[in-house]
Amino acid sequence: MNHVIIGGGPAALCAAATLRRADPKARVTILCRESVHPYARMALPYLLAGRIEEKDFFVTPPAGVEVHLGEEAVRIATDRREVETAGGKAFPYDRLLIASGASPEKPKIPGGNLPFVFTIRDLPDIARIRTRLKGKTGSAVIAGAGPVGMEMGDALKELGVSLTFVVASDRIFSAMLDPSAAEKVAGKMREAGVEILTGEEVALIRENGEVVLRSGGTRTCDLVIFGKGVKPALSFLADSGIAAEQGIVVDERQQTNIPGIYAAGDAARTRDLVSGEDRVHALWPVAVEQGRVAALNMAGIPASYPGSLARNILTAFGVSVFAAGAGRAERGYEIRTQEGPGFYRKIVLDKGILKGFIFVGEARNEGLYTSLIGMKADVSAYAGSLLRGSYGYSRHLARACRQAV
Repeated sequence: MNHVIIGGGPAALCAAATLRRADPKARVTILCRESVHPYARMALPYLLAGRIEEKDFFVTPPAGVEVHLGEEAVRIATDRREVETAGGKAFPYDRLLIASGASPEKPKIPGGNLPFVFTIRDLPDIARIRTRLKGKTGSAVIAGAGPVGMEMGDALKELGVSLTFVVASDRIFSAMLDPSAAEKVAGKMREAGVEILTGEEVALIRENGEVVLRSGGTRTCDLVIFGKGVKPALSFLADSGIAAEQGIVVDERQQTNIPGIYAAGDAARTRDLVSGEDRVHALWPVAVEQGRVAALNMAGIPASYPGSLARNILTAFGVSVFAAGAGRAERGYEIRTQEGPGFYRKIVLDKGILKGFIFVGEARNEGLYTSLIGMKADVSAYAGSLLRGSYGYSRHLARACRQAV
């Protein structure tokens, strides 16, 4: 059996390791777009801040796996069962996994292609930012205050860079936080000297570093970073017949509409455990589990992926944030909150079933809360302790398991 994997991220690497264990006699080939060995993209801000060294940044592929660097997939010839690359090579496959990841949303504004305007996705981005700063502190405008923008901003602040966040919505991190939680985080950012402009957008960028806002206001900076999300990297699917709509459509086995071709990670659409809708969940743990399920099925071992949970956990500007599911909901559910100096807690229930949560200023028992959402067990009897975080993981989980049986 000849397994080919497009991509070098967590879904691809987990799939390769799973295939080596589940189908040890098979040939496993990874095609990496970049010319360097696979690395942990989620750690790019830590590399910029100097919290980790570059030698510890790269990920070693599983033993026995062929890794081809600088081989960008440009076409999948499903009739011949081959992947064609930009270098003119063709890689035949019996089973194919598309784990090509995602590309950053690039600004379509005047000046968006200037050399000091960045999107953060690849290792060269970090090198270019370091070159731009040239050892000075400088200043930066960050468009977007989601996880990417927040973590990059935190890294730059650690380097002494002055920051201005430009946020199109009415609050930071609006995809996961309600207004109260967002304000709690924003308060810590302002204490750190960060400027936050909400309800604003970058309209154009001039060569002298002047950023013109939609309102007409301006800020002058040394670099501009767009951290406004990603989209699946799927340009090579043209004429392949593989169904895709804002992500590749897969079934519970991670298989596409074409037998023998699978997709996982940021490239694939899977069911959301809370909303029930299909969507892309661009999250490291989601990619790992989808890669594992896809690989088992590629090896002929039945496995199912139950669905994904939108969630984020990060620490930036001295405050931790842990949010998942319908945590930002403000109506339509039973909502319980607690707030005090330095913390905000919220759980969202629907007829006793945990649907989402937000914890600001503290992050504890992460696995417990996400597991309870997946179980769909009635937690109303101990919702108060869940809100306070006063019970241990095992006690809550044991009770939920008994109720779910």
